[in-house]
Amino acid sequence: MSRQNDGSRYGNKFIGGDPGSLSRRQFGGLVVGVGLSLTGLGSSRFASAAITETLTPKKGGRVRIALNSQGANDTFDGARALNPGDFIRCSSIFSYLTRMDTDGAALPEVAHSFESGTDGKSWVFQITPGVIFSDGTPLTMQDIIFSLMRHKEERVVSSVKQLMTNVKEVRADGPQTIVVDLLEADADLPVTLSTSPFTMVKDGTYDFSKPLGTGPFVVKEFTPGIRTVCVRNDKYWKSGQPYIDEFEMFAIVDQVARANALLSGDVDMAVDIRGQSIAKLQRSDNVEPYITKAPRYTAIQGAVNMAPANNPNVGLALAHLMDRERVLQTALLGNGVIANDYPIMSSSPYANKELPQRTVDPDKAKFYLAKSGVGANKVPLHVSDASAFSVEIGQFLQREAAGIGLNLDLKRDPADSYWSSIVGKRPFFATTFNPRPTYNLLLNLTWKSGAPWNFSNYSNPELDKLIDLARATLDEPRRIQIYHDIDTILHNSGALVLPTFINFVDGISKRVKGMKPIPIAPMGGCFFTDQIWLES
Repeated sequence: MSRQNDGSRYGNKFIGGDPGSLSRRQFGGLVVGVGLSLTGLGSSRFASAAITETLTPKKGGRVRIALNSQGANDTFDGARALNPGDFIRCSSIFSYLTRMDTDGAALPEVAHSFESGTDGKSWVFQITPGVIFSDGTPLTMQDIIFSLMRHKEERVVSSVKQLMTNVKEVRADGPQTIVVDLLEADADLPVTLSTSPFTMVKDGTYDFSKPLGTGPFVVKEFTPGIRTVCVRNDKYWKSGQPYIDEFEMFAIVDQVARANALLSGDVDMAVDIRGQSIAKLQRSDNVEPYITKAPRYTAIQGAVNMAPANNPNVGLALAHLMDRERVLQTALLGNGVIANDYPIMSSSPYANKELPQRTVDPDKAKFYLAKSGVGANKVPLHVSDASAFSVEIGQFLQREAAGIGLNLDLKRDPADSYWSSIVGKRPFFATTFNPRPTYNLLLNLTWKSGAPWNFSNYSNPELDKLIDLARATLDEPRRIQIYHDIDTILHNSGALVLPTFINFVDGISKRVKGMKPIPIAPMGGCFFTDQIWLES
C-alpha cells in the first residue's frame, strides 16, 4: 500500500490523498457498516462515516473529558496502555506509522505510503519528511526501528509482545524508508501498526514519566490516577492541527455522576454512558450520546472438553432459543447489531451472508435437544456482572428453554472471581470481548487451538489452517471466501452463541465537532484530540 496524491488503492499498494475521498477497499481491518439505522436513537449523534461533519474547524478552546476509570498505573507508554485514558494520552503525545480509518482499514500517517512484497512477508513504509519531536529534533529511521522492535525486548512489558514474534527484522532502506520483514505473511500489519502500542518514540526511550513525542500535544500536567492536562504542540508536523488549545482528563467512576457532569456542562465529553442516562442525553439541548458500532460482544460459550457442552447439539439448541431481537431492544436498549453466532459483524464483507440468520425457533431447538439426549438433566449456564449484559441474556435463554423442556440451570457468579474460576472451567458460560485491531487477531486469540482466550477449548485443524491462511492472503476476494468458511465452522460448532454486537455509547457536548468513529474503542477509537474543535 502506498500514499501519493491521486487517492486510489490498487493491488497490494495504497496510494491516498484526502482520506475522505478514498474508496473503501477493506484491507484487513475491522470493517463495519456505514448505512446505519437511527431508529430509537432520538437526537443521538450516530458515529458513522456516512455522517461526517463538513464544518470549517475553529481554533482555540479547552476540552474537559470524564473517563470511566483511572489509577496508579496510568501511563503514556503505549506498550502498557490498557484503558481509554491511556489510549487518549498515547494518541495525543505520539504519532504512528499508520492510522485506522472509520471502516477499520489502514491509512497513511507518519508513513505517507506503504506496500507489501508479493509474498506478504515484507512491508515497505515511505516516511514523511519533516516529522519532528516536540523538542525540535527530527524523527529518524533509527527512532522508528526502535519504536517497533522495543516490543520484542525482554525489559519491555508489552501487550503486543506475542504479535511481534512474527517480526523478523525492522530496517532502514535509505533515508526515508523503513522495511518490516516478517517470518510469515501478514496482510493486516498496516492496521496493527495503527493501534495504541505502536507509538513513535525516541531511540532508547524506556522512561515515559516525561514523554516526548511527535504528536499533536505535549504534557502540561500528569498525576497518575488523578489528572492529565495536555496543551498544543506548536511543532506538530500536520499544518493547522490540533484545533483546540488544550484538554484535561480525569475520572468520574460512577456512571450516573459521569453523565450528570456532562449534562451540567462540567465536562465536554464523557466515556461510557449507560442505561437510562442515554435517554437523558437524548432529551438534552446541549449534549448527546455519541454511538459507535463496533465488533465487541457478549456470547454464550461451551467448553467442548466437558459434558454436556461436548455435544454440539446442546449448543445448537441454545442458539435456536436465543431471542436476539429481545437482547438488542431490552438489554442493550437498541444500542447494538444482531449477530449470527460468529464474531464478524454483518456489515463486513468477511461476514457470510449466505448463512441463514438464526432467530427464536422452538421447533429447531427441540430437534437439537432431542438429538443431544440430554433429556431432563440440568444444563448449567454461568453468567456474571463481570460479563456485560450476560445476566439478562441468561434470563432470556432460561425463559425460552423452559418452553421446550430444557432444564437450563442459570448460575450468577461473583464478578471478582468469574474470569479466573468459571470461564473455560464450566460447561456453559458467558464471555465478553472488546474489539481487536483486526478480525484475524481476534480469531487467533479466541479460536485457534491452544490460544490463550480459547475458553471453549475448541480444537479444529481446519479452522486453524483457515485462520493462518486468512492472515497471509493478500488477494482480497480469496480472503473474503476464507473468512466465510471460518464463519461457517463457528456458526455450526455449537460452541458459540453470539446474539448481538454491542455499540460503544459515550456522551459529548454538541459544541464538540470533528469526531470520527473508529470501531476499536470508545470515544472515536480514542484517536480524536487532533481532529476536534469547539463551536462557539
